[in-house]
Amino acid sequence: MKQILLSVKAGKTPFTLWRNQPMKMLKKLLAVVLTGAMALTLLTACGGNAVNDKNIADALNDIAKGSFATYTFKPRTNEQAMAKAIAALSESDRNTKDGKLPEKVMEILGLDEDGANKTSRFVWWGPAYADEIGTTGQAYNVMNKVLSKDAVNADKLGDKEPGDIRYIGTALGTMTFPGGEQKTVRFIVVTAEAK
Repeated sequence: MKQILLSVKAGKTPFTLWRNQPMKMLKKLLAVVLTGAMALTLLTACGGNAVNDKNIADALNDIAKGSFATYTFKPRTNEQAMAKAIAALSESDRNTKDGKLPEKVMEILGLDEDGANKTSRFVWWGPAYADEIGTTGQAYNVMNKVLSKDAVNADKLGDKEPGDIRYIGTALGTMTFPGGEQKTVRFIVVTAEAK
């Protein structure tokens, strides 16, 4: 039998040289994978545009459960169409004047003289701040700034109560805030059957 001699550095055997080589490669590969994963986490869920009606409805349901409310929120295209139409209006056309809703908003919400929602559904609407806050922040704004008030047409519905299912639609738009600063807002329309 021929014996093969391998050149060995002091304190190292051929076995330890061979064994450590894959570990070095594995460590390098693991470092690259972890760096890539960290870079991806920086990019996920950026921006207010990633939030949709279902996300807002789910977050509102979580808030409602926390307050022991019996109603639930569900996204629906009718309400989304109303929210989009309101967002498309100019600011002067959607701003409340003397405590009254503008005619164009009333018409969009179905609350005008011949409106479908005037005496059949409770209707809430309003803008909620959306710049650089995620789903939960937007839902919290909706709950505090829109849904904490009486429905727009509550006085016309008498002793009726809103149903347990609240349909929601949202649309992004912009508003001018004091100081002339334009900010992104989410226009919300919520309806509930009058029982």
